[in-house]
Amino acid sequence: MQKERYNLVVLGYNWDVYQYAFREFIDNPRVPYIPTYPVSGLKAAIHRVCFNPRLNKVLPIPFKPNWTPGYLREVKSERNCFLIMENWMRCEHATHLLPYLRSRYPDSKIVCFAQDLVERVRDLYTDKAVDVDYVKHYADLFITYDTIDAERYDLACYPTVYSSVEIEAEDDVPETDLYFLGRDKGRLSMLADMCRRFTEKGLKCHFLLLEVPKAQQIQCPGIVYIDKPIPYRKNLQFVSRTKCVVELLQPNARSATFRMWEAIVLNKKLLTNSPDAKSSPFYDSCYVSVFTGEEDIDYTFVEAGEGAPYEKENPFKDAIRPDALLKFVERQLNIEILR
Repeated sequence: MQKERYNLVVLGYNWDVYQYAFREFIDNPRVPYIPTYPVSGLKAAIHRVCFNPRLNKVLPIPFKPNWTPGYLREVKSERNCFLIMENWMRCEHATHLLPYLRSRYPDSKIVCFAQDLVERVRDLYTDKAVDVDYVKHYADLFITYDTIDAERYDLACYPTVYSSVEIEAEDDVPETDLYFLGRDKGRLSMLADMCRRFTEKGLKCHFLLLEVPKAQQIQCPGIVYIDKPIPYRKNLQFVSRTKCVVELLQPNARSATFRMWEAIVLNKKLLTNSPDAKSSPFYDSCYVSVFTGEEDIDYTFVEAGEGAPYEKENPFKDAIRPDALLKFVERQLNIEILR
């Protein structure tokens, strides 16, 4: 029996991280990729005013759901598989996107994908965490990247995806042994201990810590405190010039972050404290070393080798591409997605 066929529509991000992660969707002329309303012109300016969260807390602006049909102006088919990323869920109170899609496109499938912890996906206008039951009511499939959230909320689970990417580093990007980028989130003390130990062993660390108050900063060679985010392309340049990417999960998280995908696509080693890493389908001890605390870090893993771990490409590069996510959705919903 032939499976029902659906056209793919991606409601994604403008955020530069996802311009790389979802590049295969963005570059596909068959796939409408909808990050937001147009970024220029009079309508876009009015849209920014209407949806400004700070302004709406002072003076709630009505009629925001009236903009919703405009987001979908590129959608020509009545039979679609809508892949919706969590930034759209953060605006659901304002847009009422999910009930609109269910009403306007009754023959379509709705798939929501949270690539952050559910409790951190908060509505921009109510500051409440996403209502899982509300999303499930309208969506045919609700996916999370995190295994704990999948169990807690009875959601499907699939890891973050990432398109193939090639990066050429600028001359000011140093060659390092270990690289980390992130906010404190309770991780600074361990990062400082790791940095000291690596430095004592003659390894060069480049740990960028974002927006850490001066009174809380721990001084250590190799730790650089920055006041604002760096462009994501610059982050990828730092990854391209290191031997090993450091992944340190935020509290209450278990599953891999973008650090793992960056290491895979740029053929780098990964040092991670993710308890799920060894059970991940993307685990290979040649590329990934797992630790639970500073005392059980395998320093020989970091010290060995020059540059990328091997001349060959990481074997999991194809497995994390966006198309792999679509195949997962097809299996879950027993459908065929055209792309």
